[in-house]
Amino acid sequence: MRFIQKFAVMSLSVAALAGTASLAHADPCLSLTGCLQQDAQDQLNATRDSVRNDANNLTSGFRNSGQAARDQVRNSWNNSTEATREQLQAQRDRVTNAEKNVRDRWNNSGEEAREKLQAQRDRVTNAEKSVRDRWNNSGEEARERLQAQRDRVTNAEKNVTDRWNNAGENTRKAWKAQKDRVSSDLRDATTLPPL
Repeated sequence: MRFIQKFAVMSLSVAALAGTASLAHADPCLSLTGCLQQDAQDQLNATRDSVRNDANNLTSGFRNSGQAARDQVRNSWNNSTEATREQLQAQRDRVTNAEKNVRDRWNNSGEEAREKLQAQRDRVTNAEKSVRDRWNNSGEEARERLQAQRDRVTNAEKNVTDRWNNAGENTRKAWKAQKDRVSSDLRDATTLPPL
């Protein structure tokens, strides 16, 4: 009888072990190592899917933003008056001419002038980098002060734009004449007389 009990317990243990092994083979998470490997693989797949989805969303967002901006410009152009179109065309021409002038200046300048232009560009780039570094290395209080300064400048620019947009034609002409006089006086004051 004892032999039968021992044999039954041993057979039951072997059967249980065999069943566990076959289940572990069927489901890797039934063994500790298999479970860890499966969790790592699931996390890797989830991360890969998340990155892919974020990249797709970002690309789609850029595409949609660009399309929305193009549509807005097209609609503004289509809904504008002839006078507004002429103003927009003149603004575009001024930008195009300014870019052409810069390219021509660069192409027609000597090595010394190019080095000066390069130094100016480097100063601007370094100033921008300095501002970014200041922002990144500053604490919350300093960032709030910098944000407030930027908001004051933005508000001042908006106020000037609003005043210009709300001014009558005579006021605009008077302001433009005053600006032209100041520019002329400054040019005269900084230009050396011919010898």
